[in-house]
Amino acid sequence: MKKYDVIVVGSGSGGEIVDAALGDDFSVAWVDKGPLGGTCLNVGCIPSKMLIYPADRVMEIKEAEKLGIKAEIKDVDFKKIMEHMREPIRESREHMQSGLGTPTENFQYYKGEGHFVDNYKIEINGEQIKGGKIFISSGARPLIPPIKGIEDVDYLTNNNIFNLTEKPDSIIIIGGGYISVEFAHFFSAMGTKVTVLQRSNRLIKNAEPEISDLLKKLMDKRMEIVTNFEVSEVKKQGNKIIVIGNERSSDMVKKYSAEKIMIAVGRKSNADLLKIENTGIETDSRGYIKVNEFLETNKSNIWALGDAIGKYMFKHVANEEAIVAWRNAVHDHKIPMNYSAVPYAVFT
Repeated sequence: MKKYDVIVVGSGSGGEIVDAALGDDFSVAWVDKGPLGGTCLNVGCIPSKMLIYPADRVMEIKEAEKLGIKAEIKDVDFKKIMEHMREPIRESREHMQSGLGTPTENFQYYKGEGHFVDNYKIEINGEQIKGGKIFISSGARPLIPPIKGIEDVDYLTNNNIFNLTEKPDSIIIIGGGYISVEFAHFFSAMGTKVTVLQRSNRLIKNAEPEISDLLKKLMDKRMEIVTNFEVSEVKKQGNKIIVIGNERSSDMVKKYSAEKIMIAVGRKSNADLLKIENTGIETDSRGYIKVNEFLETNKSNIWALGDAIGKYMFKHVANEEAIVAWRNAVHDHKIPMNYSAVPYAVFT
């Protein structure tokens, strides 16, 4: 069994720790199921903002008349917009892959879905490795709610929506958080009929009520937004998907139909895929890895960060957590992670 000073799980902000560890002359194993770059590069902030940009341009043109500018949009090439988004993502992944180089005595990249088999031991593709210090940055995935019929329809999430090549005529987005409203903005600007079904009484419920109210007021002009709505069932009907539910304040059943549906109700930690119970790491009631203020798990010399711990799921937060976790791993004087002022933006 090969032993390393450091094992890093996850290729998003885990890469920050890999760089730091190699720079401090530690031997490092980097474990990730791929693709390289984690959520932000592949299915998160970078591709989504590359779609938001043309959506913003469309809306500027449509609203230009209020500034005394008359303009019109002759055509929106959805396929070209999607390919324009995918190309630099591919290039970035290839650049990262080439940067890995060949394995050395001090570094090896293990591509595969690793899992713990014992204390400080991880198995990847049948091979076991052991680490003196382990950093878990395994990320999160879309939470799929237990809606009747959901497994019988082809639903979209942020994991597969970037693969679309044809613009849907209509889409229902279940959920009302960051991911939901950003894609609602994009598809509406592209000319898709959009319906947002939100279980809560307002959009982006963690924001100030005034922000949520203003957002709904503006988005209502371009799409249908239904709050306090509980989705109970989905089913295929011809070339449409039917979404059935009721307003949470009444028993009145309502149905909505669209060509596509997207699930954007929240995230689920990937900690379960790592089988962390095999090494005694504790999780909370939602499955996120428990850490203290120093990003330490309950197991000595194992730290966790990023979406896997479910604090603030932003790339800049994960990067800061990586800096704090590594510093606490190699210095006697520990510093706490400070969440008192976390900036964020919702692009709609």
